[in-house]
Amino acid sequence: MGERWLRAVEAYDGGEEDCSCEDCIASIIDGFPAPHLGHDGWEPGPGGGAPGDLTEIVLIDGHLVDVRRRAVQGSGYECAAYELEGRGLLRGPRVVERPVPVREEPHEAMLDWLGRVVGGADGLASLDTTPLPADEELDLGVVPGHLRERVQIIDEHVQAAYGHLLLGPELLTASRRLLVRAAGAKVLDAWREVEDSWVAAAVLHCVIKANALAGTGRGFAVKTLLEGVADRAVPTDRSGRLAELVGGPQWPHGRTPAEAPSVYVLGDASLLLSSFRRSLVVYRDLAGRLETDAAKG
Repeated sequence: MGERWLRAVEAYDGGEEDCSCEDCIASIIDGFPAPHLGHDGWEPGPGGGAPGDLTEIVLIDGHLVDVRRRAVQGSGYECAAYELEGRGLLRGPRVVERPVPVREEPHEAMLDWLGRVVGGADGLASLDTTPLPADEELDLGVVPGHLRERVQIIDEHVQAAYGHLLLGPELLTASRRLLVRAAGAKVLDAWREVEDSWVAAAVLHCVIKANALAGTGRGFAVKTLLEGVADRAVPTDRSGRLAELVGGPQWPHGRTPAEAPSVYVLGDASLLLSSFRRSLVVYRDLAGRLETDAAKG
C-alpha cells in the first residue's frame, strides 16, 4: 500500500495544472486516473485545468480585511467548479467583437464621392460640361405659395452680388435654382426670422463652396464674390447647414478622398457650374481607368 501511494504521489507531481481536490487525490492514491486531469497529469488530459476563478473574502469579526482572486485550479475546489460547469452555471470566455477596418481602394472612394456630388452613379456616367443657361428665371411654380413673394425679394439680393460680374451668368442660374430648392425643403420656413439679404448671402456662398469657386489657389476671395449682398461677414455656418439640408450628410464615412477638393456636397449636377463639372469629369475618367487596371490586376 505504501509503495503504491509513493508511486501515485510521484506520478501526481506533474505541475500546477493538475486537480488537487479530495476526489482526485483519493483516486491517485488508490491507483486510478484522476477524474479531473490537467494537461500535465499522469494520464493525457484535455488541458487547461478546472474552469473559473476563485474569489476568497477574508473577514475578521465581520470586517472585510482582504479579497483575493485566483484560478480555481489548484485551490481544492476543482470538483465544485466542474460540477457548476456541467450544470451550465459557469460563464465561458467572453467574446469581444471588434470591427475590422476594411480598406477602400482610392478609386472606389473617389467614385463614391463623385456619385454623391452629382446625385448618383447614373448622373456621374452622363455628366457633361454644357454651361448652365444664362439668365434663367426663377421657377416659382414649385415654390410654396406663401413663400413666393419672399423668394422674389431674396432673388433681388442675389442678383446684387458682385460675383456674377466676375464669374458669369452661370453663378446666378445655380443660385436661383438652389434658392428654389431651399424653399421646397422648408429652409425658408425655418429661417423666417433671418434677414432676406442674409439668406441670399447664404445661398450664394453655398453655391460658391459647392463649385470650388473661391479660396486657396482660386482667382477671387469669397468676400469679393459676395460683395453687394454680404457686407458684414461670410455666412459660413448658415450656408453649411443649407448644404446639409439640400444635399444630405456631406460625407457619411467621415472623410472625403484625399484627392477630392474641399467642397459642399449638394447631390445635384444641375447646381454645378460647367467649370467645376469639367474637373469632375477628369476625376471620373481617372477613377474609371484605375478601376479597370485594378480589375485586370
